[in-house]
Parts: sequence; C-alpha cells; structure tokens
Amino acid sequence: MKKLLLILLLALLLAVPCRADLETDGAALLDTDKLENAVPGAAGELLSGASVGGDTDSALGAVLRGFRDDLLSALRSGGKNAAAVLLIALLCAAVSALFEYGQTPEICTLAGCLGISAVAVSGVRSLIGLGTEALTALSDFSAVLLPTLCSAAVTSGAVTSAPAKYAATALFMNVLLTGAKNFIVPLIYGYLVTVIAGAALGGTALKSASKLLKWLCVIAMTVLTLAFTAYLSITGAVSGSADAAAVKFTKTAISATLPVVGGIVSDAASSVVAGAGILRAAVGAFGAVAVCAVCAGPVAALGAQYLLYKAAAAAAGALPAGRLAGLIDGVGDACGMMLGLTGCGAVMLFISIISSARAVTGL
Repeated sequence: MKKLLLILLLALLLAVPCRADLETDGAALLDTDKLENAVPGAAGELLSGASVGGDTDSALGAVLRGFRDDLLSALRSGGKNAAAVLLIALLCAAVSALFEYGQTPEICTLAGCLGISAVAVSGVRSLIGLGTEALTALSDFSAVLLPTLCSAAVTSGAVTSAPAKYAATALFMNVLLTGAKNFIVPLIYGYLVTVIAGAALGGTALKSASKLLKWLCVIAMTVLTLAFTAYLSITGAVSGSADAAAVKFTKTAISATLPVVGGIVSDAASSVVAGAGILRAAVGAFGAVAVCAVCAGPVAALGAQYLLYKAAAAAAGALPAGRLAGLIDGVGDACGMMLGLTGCGAVMLFISIISSARAVTGL
C-alpha cells in the first residue's frame, strides 16, 4: 500500500504541464524572416514592421494609404499630360475652323499627331517599364513566398496538393514573365505604333492592324489566366483527394498499430497539424498583403493614366478632329493593356495563395 501511494505521489510530481508554441516554432522552422525581408523596393517600405502572424489590418491600411498617395500623385502628373494632348486637339480644331466646311488639312492633323505622340509616348514608355518591373518583382517575391507557403501547407497535411500547386504557380509565373517580356509588351508597343501611324496617315489598314494587335494582347492574357486557373483547379482537386486518402490511412494506421495509446497519438497529431494550418494561413495573409503592396504603385499610375486619357479622348471626340481623338483613345488603351498584364500576375499569385491557404487538412 505504501509503495502504491509513493508511485501515485511521484506520478503527480512528474505531471508538469507543458506547451509547445506551434506558431513561434513553426515560424522559426519555415524561416519567415526571409519571407518578410524578401518584399521588394517601395513595397518593403510600406510593410516595414509588418510580420507573418502580425496585425494584417494595420499592414493593409498602410498599403491603402500608399495606394492613395500614389494615385493622387499620378493624377497630378498625368493630368498635365492629358490636358496637354487635349489642348493640342483643341488647337487643331481651331485651325480647322479657318478652312472651308471645317475640314482639317492633313498637315494640321499630322502636326497634331506628332505633338500628341511627343507628349504621350515617353510617359507611356515609362509606365510600361513600371508595369514590367512590377511583374519582375512579383516573380522574385513568389520565389520566396511559394516555397514558404508550400512548406507550411505540407506541414499542415497537404502533402500532395501543396507541391503540385507550388509547381503549377511557379511554372505559370515564369511563363507569364517570359511571355510579357517577349510577346505581350512588344505587342503593346506595336499597337501604339500602329495607332500613331493610323492617326497620322489615315486609312483602314493601319486601323485594322491596331485592332488585331489589341485583340492578340487581350486574348494572350485571358488564355494564360484561364489556363492557370483551370490547371490549378484540376491539380488541387486530384491531389486534394490524395491528401484526404493519405490522412485517413495515417490516422487508421496509428490507431491500429498503437493499441490503447493510438487514439491519443492521433489526437495529438491533429493538434500539431491544426497549429501548422494556422501558420499557413498567417503566411498566406502576409503574402497577399505583400502582393498588394508590390502592385499598389504601378496599378495607381497605370489606372490614373488610363482614366485620364480616356476622359481626354471623350472630350476630344466632341471636336472636329476625329483621328486625333482616336489617337488619344489608343494611348489610353495601351495603358489599359499594361494595367491588365500587371493584374494578371497579381491575380495568379492571389489565386495560388487562396488555394494553398484556405483548407486545413487534419489527421
């Protein structure tokens, strides 16, 4: 009896509660500091102080404030260009009023096209470069974000689906960046050239060519985004079923192999996996905010310029200078296409983050 009491007393003394901080240990294991430091350029400044698992609302608020400041700055600088091209169209319309029947002479139209091109093209070139830099920054950041998110997903039980989604996103991001530099951006430049030439020379051939180039640019972005979404959905569905089967098999094997304590071990494993799922969601939230920060400046600049040129084109359309209004509208379309291309990269990363972070697979 004394021995039994002594054993019970020792058991009570040894029953010291312990707890593992899954989020902290997991963050150290996944090296989330590397992810936080990988946010490029101005986006890193916007997210200074933000961390994985930190206050996402304050980080998103900083991004929104940065977007507002960039948008106001873009509206101020872009408004000057839009006003300049509209003034050129107005001067050409005033000259045309001096001639019989209000017909604008070709030399006046040609001069107007040259003036509008001189004002607009340099700005559009810088905006296209800004969009291309944003795509490169997204690709570089994804090279750190996707492996970290994949590791967190694998730890939380997505053993098959996480690597498959990571491989799909990495592949399509590479295809997008390569296609943007070698195919889509040259198409935008070609569209801009044909729009300027068509406005200066007139005729239907150049107008048809510009429409074809615009269609090719839009269809390339649409097909790439749809192909990525479809491929990721199919891959996620197939590999997700494999994950579920593997989890069910593992849980059954643990319970059957370890009698009495098998259920306890399985429940403990479920807690570990749930903690890893929380970390995965934190990595995904930080990654989504970082993608917004990377795209905030370029989207603000391109969006502001697109809207301003479209407004200028609408105002110029009321003047007797139809080809000049078409030129201004075409310049706006070039900004819009680059805006769409930048959005493609952001959307692909957003879809990948949501797909990888939304489900928590438990044992």
